[in-house]
Amino acid sequence: MSEVLEKYTHAAAPLPRTMLRWHLYGAGLENMGRMGAPEVVEVPRCGNNELLVRQDACGLCFSDTKVIGLGEKHPRLTGRQLAVDPVTLGHEVSCTVVEVGEELAGRYHAGDRFIIQADVFYKGQSMAYGYAMPGGLAQYSVIGVPILEGDEGCYLLPLKESTGYVESALVEPWACVVSAYAQQHRKGCRAGGAMLVIMGLQAEEALPQLQALLENALPAVGCLVSLAAAEHNAAYALAGMSQAALPSDWKEFQQNNAPGGFDDILVLGSVPPEVVEGAAQTLADHGICNLAAAHPFGRALQLDIGRIHYNWHHYLGAASKQLKDAYAADGAELQQGGAAWFIGAGGPMGQMHVQRAVQLQKAPRLIVATDVDAVRLQSVVDRFGATARSRGIELVAINPAAMTPQEFDAQLNRLSEGRGFDDIVSLVPVASLIEHAAHYLAKNGKFNIFAGVARGTMAGLPVDGILQNGHRYLGSSGSSLADMQETLRRVESGELSTNASLAAIGGMDAAKEGLAAVKEGRFTGKTLIFPQIPDLPLLTLAQLSEAYPTVYAKLRDGMFWTQEAEKELLSLKLGEEEAV
Repeated sequence: MSEVLEKYTHAAAPLPRTMLRWHLYGAGLENMGRMGAPEVVEVPRCGNNELLVRQDACGLCFSDTKVIGLGEKHPRLTGRQLAVDPVTLGHEVSCTVVEVGEELAGRYHAGDRFIIQADVFYKGQSMAYGYAMPGGLAQYSVIGVPILEGDEGCYLLPLKESTGYVESALVEPWACVVSAYAQQHRKGCRAGGAMLVIMGLQAEEALPQLQALLENALPAVGCLVSLAAAEHNAAYALAGMSQAALPSDWKEFQQNNAPGGFDDILVLGSVPPEVVEGAAQTLADHGICNLAAAHPFGRALQLDIGRIHYNWHHYLGAASKQLKDAYAADGAELQQGGAAWFIGAGGPMGQMHVQRAVQLQKAPRLIVATDVDAVRLQSVVDRFGATARSRGIELVAINPAAMTPQEFDAQLNRLSEGRGFDDIVSLVPVASLIEHAAHYLAKNGKFNIFAGVARGTMAGLPVDGILQNGHRYLGSSGSSLADMQETLRRVESGELSTNASLAAIGGMDAAKEGLAAVKEGRFTGKTLIFPQIPDLPLLTLAQLSEAYPTVYAKLRDGMFWTQEAEKELLSLKLGEEEAV
């Protein structure tokens, strides 16, 4: 290790008086920074119960571009006047402690390294890092009490000295991928929660099922809406629920009965599809709509797929028509030996999903990657084709734009042998693509809506497949502290290479261009900024061959980032800074 890198690693250099910081003053990339550049500001000092950290690496996320696009209209910035209270973006960070407040002496030391779980909650309030609190697009930041003593404990995750800056910064986006497959729903109705039961015609046969569920978990609030009240007098006594007429306004019904939404909605018997569409609007966060005991609807249901993603809604059923079996069918992991289809596989997050799938210990036998960008799609094959072949996995890349819709459908049917896909993962927020793909779910198949579809986006989902074939629709957004811890464990144990996700790097001055590139989908993988290297231009890893050949020489196979490449880059660029 060079002397300059040794000094940097252990935070031994004196603190500068000023630093660079990017501020967002309103919606639009033109409102980022001043005159198109980061601002020069004084390095902040930490208080007695705070830490001052140096930002070593900051990944750029598509979520950052949503903040830029919406400005003050972004849900996490509601009520904030950016013109006078700007935000510093950047939540995929790797940082080093450079100054410790007096009250924290002994617990933390200069040179300690961390990553940050961005979804910070303090006293019940969301204070997300890189949103409510200043993020990684500043060379130095203060870490205060909300992060150090948050509702879930400390949101700093310590790093081993041997862990690289890039690979640790990319733990955060990878944790979202890990979370998508680790999620689980309840095994039954929520005890003490709010339940809505909708009884249609011919629902009597399902009453014993309802009774069995309630014996195990009694809700605090129970509403039973009957479409044939005279036939269901026994149901009210059996369930111990309040009787309600079919609402004309479902939102008003929710406000009057379960303001936070219904944790469980059970549909029994023959119910008109428009009734279920209305009731689905009242699902609570992590709510379950159990359709196992419903009769076929005869058409697709228009459901809010944005809330499946952001609010963790689950739509469940079972071929057995048993409510308990629908709850029992759990897990989001890819089916071992099954067929998996990744829609939008060529983007940064899509490539992470494909990488995870080909490296999974209990992997699918077939992975279909689709994307309308030929260059990005080819990079999936170039990056992960060899690994797939070595493990006996068939990896097939298809560009729907290069063929007719009929030819595309024929390809999907041929590859899945006419039975459909056990797992479909949507990585693009396009309702029409989700609607199309839903018809290709195999028996007991899962549809994971991973892409950030806006709340209020409706899609026609063929839910009769839920009733007859046990299909499940689920989604996830972000990651938990536990997900971050598990992902970091995999990285530091060598099970997962987050470095393989990196496609482009730049210095602090290039952050604005990097965010534009993320929005445009310019690169096949992740874009990352080194805040301590101001003048590093935005470069793909391939472009390093001419710009920094000694760094390029240390890439793996000329395309994958390594710690050796990182050390070489930092030694070169930090040495230039020190010489100046």
